[in-house]
Amino acid sequence: MVVAQEKIEWQNPVEQKSSERKPRSSRKGKKFAKAKSILVLAVIVGLTGSIGAATIQLTVVQGAQVRTLDKEISTIKARKNLLKMEADKLRATSRIESAALAMGMAKPSGTVYVASAVPSVNNEKVAPLTQAATQITEVKPSALKRFSQIFTSFFASTQR
Repeated sequence: MVVAQEKIEWQNPVEQKSSERKPRSSRKGKKFAKAKSILVLAVIVGLTGSIGAATIQLTVVQGAQVRTLDKEISTIKARKNLLKMEADKLRATSRIESAALAMGMAKPSGTVYVASAVPSVNNEKVAPLTQAATQITEVKPSALKRFSQIFTSFFASTQR
């Protein structure tokens, strides 16, 4: 039986090939790493600062808009109150009475009853319709009209 022999050298240190490789000076590598970290830090600070400045600018602009809108609201409310007062003044019964007398109207004597919202009476009997009128009402709607009624009633029922 033939066995191949393996040569293992445990005691010989691994040789470094210093002639092929030029070691970098430690100062140059440190300067590059320092400059790189400063550049990254400057970019981060600049980006954060620009975002912060944009946010502050938007806040200031929107705050100014809110203040102008508040001023507009207050002036509109003041105008609304003045208009309400003027409408109340015009609705006053004493003013209406004096205006009516100025136009030559006479003041009624005795008690006057005024009906406000009186419901209409639906129990009145109506004269029967003629034959021509009944024929017009008996006309059936077209298929398109029926379809549109069904279609709109479906959407009306979903809105409830």
